[in-house]
Amino acid sequence: MSSDPSTSPNLCSEKSEASGSSENSECSNEDSTCRICELTAHGVHFGVASCRACAAFFRRTIVMSRTKKYKCRGGHNACAVNTSDRYQCRLCRYNKCVVMGMTAENVQWNRDPFPEARKRKDKDSEDEEDRVPAKRHAFPPPHLLITKPKRIVDVTILSGKIQKILNDKKIGDHPKLKKMNNLERLEHALKEWRMKQKPEEQMEMISKLTIQEMFSMCEDQMLVIATWLSHCPYFQKLESPEKYRMFKVVWNVWRRFERVEMSVQMFGRKTPGHVMKFAISDKYYVTPKLSIDISKITDWPLSATFMGGLFRDSVRKMFEQTGVQLAYLEPTSMEMAYMLSQLSWQLAGQSLQGKVMEIAEIQQEELADNLHNHYLQIKRRSNYAGRLVKLMSVVNIVKRLQMERKITIELANVFDFFNVELSDPDFFEG
Repeated sequence: MSSDPSTSPNLCSEKSEASGSSENSECSNEDSTCRICELTAHGVHFGVASCRACAAFFRRTIVMSRTKKYKCRGGHNACAVNTSDRYQCRLCRYNKCVVMGMTAENVQWNRDPFPEARKRKDKDSEDEEDRVPAKRHAFPPPHLLITKPKRIVDVTILSGKIQKILNDKKIGDHPKLKKMNNLERLEHALKEWRMKQKPEEQMEMISKLTIQEMFSMCEDQMLVIATWLSHCPYFQKLESPEKYRMFKVVWNVWRRFERVEMSVQMFGRKTPGHVMKFAISDKYYVTPKLSIDISKITDWPLSATFMGGLFRDSVRKMFEQTGVQLAYLEPTSMEMAYMLSQLSWQLAGQSLQGKVMEIAEIQQEELADNLHNHYLQIKRRSNYAGRLVKLMSVVNIVKRLQMERKITIELANVFDFFNVELSDPDFFEG
């Protein structure tokens, strides 16, 4: 297909008169770049030359009244919005849409995804956002996906439970914690969770999981992670909204990393670089043959394979890239608490910036001092620098894998793989 803008159908050939929509109109050769993220534009949407992703983002923001829910991740309403950073801050992305000239007046609230004008065979009259390439025969007809409104999954009750734990200062004021330093408190909370872990012979293997069952397991572990965070004195210095935002950033990666390390302890000593069994909870384990039924949350046939693979691949990659080191290092509970805390605060500081970043730096310095004293006074080990470097290399691998996974999830959202939406859209941000 020619790349000439005058002949390419995926840039400027859409006509607003043909589509019957004020959301999309002609664009000139000068408007071939998205004014929001600087990628290739696919027409003039809402009055501005923009790509499909940015146009869809603006439409979802207006129709679902999300503007009040967005908060600037950088804290200064000045985050970069470009080809590499357009997904980092939703508020700044929306603000740039407005500054560039997008207007809510052009959003069609009761939009018919296939009005009569679009049912004509002339493909140049189609709205680019709603077009599915004809060659992708594996996907169902577009109308099966677009005409079904997304169901809202209410997580208000669970969110309330989590926030109650996060803001419960009695957890950190427990008498048995009084004489413990920061790191010792976190180790204590980690041990309390791991004491519930059943030995291998008492665990049950699961070969199939529904999305409801997986969410139920996650729900139990969310409460554990909220309790663990609440043991940290510096976490309690955050305001309630910041606590909840930090929780949403870290809980999922915390859960996966903790479970991978536990699985290496229990099953992976002989073959640490290959996941044979994964302790998905304190009672159940799964194998690479696990089948995940997510038909309740998607209408795309290939999404089941994609999302099931996403879960298995995220665990497999973590095993392959950290398992050997974890098996060799055999982290103590103190060292594991240190790694989990470093992972959590680094990701939260990077994502949330502002006060969280400031406290994260203080927290990490104190943790380093606590671990230093632990090595010298408890372990009688002064030459620990090499070991610490290896522990932190594991943390850095987990961080990188988390960023890769996040990009994949963002792509799934851009292409509307899911037919449900949580009442708290950022609940699975991590």
